[in-house]
Amino acid sequence: MKPTCPSCHNKIKSTEIKNTNKKGIFFEVECPSCRTWVRLNKTQEIIKAAGISLLLITSLLNIFSIKSEYSSIFSTVGFAGIFIAMLITFFSKHEAIK
Repeated sequence: MKPTCPSCHNKIKSTEIKNTNKKGIFFEVECPSCRTWVRLNKTQEIIKAAGISLLLITSLLNIFSIKSEYSSIFSTVGFAGIFIAMLITFFSKHEAIK
């Protein structure tokens, strides 16, 4: 899903993005139409990072067979983590940064 600028309501194509800014886990892009800086809501960004981290941790635990009797639980938690991250990525709202 292409993000929509909250100021001018134009779809932002990834090929048109010229300026980006990364502050910790937060990633901002500049709208090519109105030059407003846009990012995901902070809470949504944290939830997305937590979901990706869940997937990474549970995948590593399964790969190295750490506590292999829990591998089905690790797989389920990893699936839930990536599902949450994908929902946030595709259906979340973006906000303008002043």
